[in-house]
Amino acid sequence: MGMFLWFAAAALVVALCIAVIVLFLRPSARRRMLPDGVPSLVRVTLAVAVLWAGIALVGAIVTTITTLVQTAVPITVPTQTYWPTLPDGAFVEGTTATREGGGFVSADVVVNGLSFGARICWAIGQALWWILPGAIASMVALACFQLIRGRAFAPVLAQASMVIAVIVSAGGVAAQVLSDIAGSMASAELLSYSGGGYEEVAGVEDVLAAWWPQEAFVVNFPFWPIAAGLAFAALAAVLRHGAHLQRETEGLV
Repeated sequence: MGMFLWFAAAALVVALCIAVIVLFLRPSARRRMLPDGVPSLVRVTLAVAVLWAGIALVGAIVTTITTLVQTAVPITVPTQTYWPTLPDGAFVEGTTATREGGGFVSADVVVNGLSFGARICWAIGQALWWILPGAIASMVALACFQLIRGRAFAPVLAQASMVIAVIVSAGGVAAQVLSDIAGSMASAELLSYSGGGYEEVAGVEDVLAAWWPQEAFVVNFPFWPIAAGLAFAALAAVLRHGAHLQRETEGLV
């Protein structure tokens, strides 16, 4: 199911690319949307931004579906600081450095039998990681389109910038927090145990403690989405001020 969805997504992306190319190659559409005098860089940026937004949307949809439908889910799980301890009598040779502390604190694994709650949190979190750059690409595409039309300070740009500010701030925090919660749930489901054994080995508890990583609950609160959101909010204020100055200038002419 997962491979089929990604194949379908790849086909959709290819179709989207072809549609954008055809749109920009049609003489009538090119004259209407991309008048002479518009820098080529703006035209290229518009096309790339549209493709970027489309790919992000497709990626978000496919990631959500595959996470909720397929049996095995690729996920990052946190652990307590872990480093495997060799059993008595074992040794290694040839290393040029010696570990003094630290170890693994997370692992990228494929988990079977993950709970529905963990799947939901992981699906939403990973979908948001796709949506965030797609939303920014949509803002770039809209700005390029308005610039081509000669409306660099169109009111819709200020409104869109405020929307993107909210999406980036709330979505960035939610993506990190939900992904961490899902990983922590998966860590508990995968690594916690009530008993175990190892035949013909004394000190079973010591063996499991040395060889089996311990689950961990880790949730990071990122601050960069808030800073990025404030930047887009400031951009919205600049665009509103520019629109106001443009109206005053037009009134004087």
